[in-house]
Amino acid sequence: MKTALRIGWILLCLALTLAARCWNLREVFIEGRIYFVDADCYSRMMRAQMVADHPGTIIRHHDFENWPQGITPHTTAPLDYLIVGLKSVLEAGFAVLDSDRTSVLRDQTLDLAGALISPLLGLGGALFLAWWLWKFRVRFWGMALLLYAISPILVHGTLLGRPDHQALLIFLLTMAGCAELALAAPEVATESRTRRTWGLVAGVAWALSLWVSLYEPLILLVSVSAVWLIANRRAWWSRDRRAGALTALAMVVIVLSLEGWRIALPDAVGRAHFANWQQMIGELSPLDLRSPLLFGWLGWMIGAAPVLLFLARKTDRRALSLLAMLAVTFALTLWQVRWGYFLALVFVWTLPWQMLALRRAGLALLVFLASLWPVMKDWDIRLFPDELAQDQAAMHGAELAALRDLVMATTAGNAGPFLAPWWLSPPVAYWTRNPGVAGSSHQSLPGIVDTARFFLSPTPESAAAILRERKVRWVLADEPSRVIATSATLLAVPPPAEAFATTLMDHPEEMPEFLREWKPPPTAPSHGLRFYRLYQVDDAKLPP
Repeated sequence: MKTALRIGWILLCLALTLAARCWNLREVFIEGRIYFVDADCYSRMMRAQMVADHPGTIIRHHDFENWPQGITPHTTAPLDYLIVGLKSVLEAGFAVLDSDRTSVLRDQTLDLAGALISPLLGLGGALFLAWWLWKFRVRFWGMALLLYAISPILVHGTLLGRPDHQALLIFLLTMAGCAELALAAPEVATESRTRRTWGLVAGVAWALSLWVSLYEPLILLVSVSAVWLIANRRAWWSRDRRAGALTALAMVVIVLSLEGWRIALPDAVGRAHFANWQQMIGELSPLDLRSPLLFGWLGWMIGAAPVLLFLARKTDRRALSLLAMLAVTFALTLWQVRWGYFLALVFVWTLPWQMLALRRAGLALLVFLASLWPVMKDWDIRLFPDELAQDQAAMHGAELAALRDLVMATTAGNAGPFLAPWWLSPPVAYWTRNPGVAGSSHQSLPGIVDTARFFLSPTPESAAAILRERKVRWVLADEPSRVIATSATLLAVPPPAEAFATTLMDHPEEMPEFLREWKPPPTAPSHGLRFYRLYQVDDAKLPP
């Protein structure tokens, strides 16, 4: 009976994991098409499309952003190939299940793979965590698995329609963290073969995570190593761990030979404007402890976690190591909100040890369930938004659909490089396969800065100089107040009284002769003109 109940709880948590990550279904699937959550996702999908077109490619340069110079991206191959691999699986599935070719998704298998990859990685992480908790017979394991399934920050990291490297990192670091905890388990200390196996698992997981990113995994690996050196120096570099460490080192060397060295110092433009750009990126902002964000992610128990882990040290010494990692990830999250994914992951691991301090199972369950109130409140807001939030979501979906129809009709003949606000450039580049001046990454800051200068230009001549230098063929105009506010923030200037962005959107009749407003043909959808305006650049009439 106990085994049946455990299996039932695991299956329930796995189902909840997948369902929670698909809560935004209506925002991803709109009118038979697939739209992604943010601009970075479209850049990732552009890479996946390039890999699908040219299998075996390792993409080391992006021509589709910061045109014409392009950028050397920090993004790497693993997620590209996971998306393309899932695309092949979906195509095989449609061939069997949709032989009549009636599904609207059959011709969108790459987009569908991009939409599904993160929830599947989240499900994979939950499955591995459940297996690990079962194998080591960790007490109060069901609470950890439930919080992994429903924590809003972990859900966002592996959300439907968000093909982002953080989803893959959450999966790989779940494996790495579980392996490290297994190596520290008392029952494994005397089993050389088991330690060697978990050492290999840890080494491979750390190496793969470093392949995905040399930022968060590297900092976490250094932190874990420091904890090992303090807690158990001999075990950190024991014979049983060397095989895993050497395997990880060999994998990193191979990865560097495949991908090349991607880290470079920012140029003058990046150094001058990065701090201003950072203000517009939510994940790079510091965590405000006055906001309900932290409790909404993890529940009220995050406040008591340090005390409970300290008390649990007498029962299991790993509690102190977990407390150290919780402190590290909490400090990093205070610095940048993007570390919240890994703070939540560490907090999930700490839950069983926190419950050990409460001793009684009934008390532990009651405290845990009560602590989830802020998490449930967060879900209540997501699943049952007020009228204003519903209207904003509907408007956002309408804008995306209109933008896609508009640019696809405009660029059917491969219209060439374009200039658009930076948050619109990745989706337009992905849909049209044309390069944009801006992008959503910090490596694209030179192009982003030029688009900001263009939209704030006081005269047509200064705007024309940017079009000529960037070899732009067409221009996309968005709502002026949004464009002017973000451009002024980036350039650290007050919003001008007269900006070219306002003329582009509100006064097309005053356009200089080198910009000609695009008029849709009779057969093309034109409802996108309600939200945007498009202009073709006439090179012959650009001022010298």
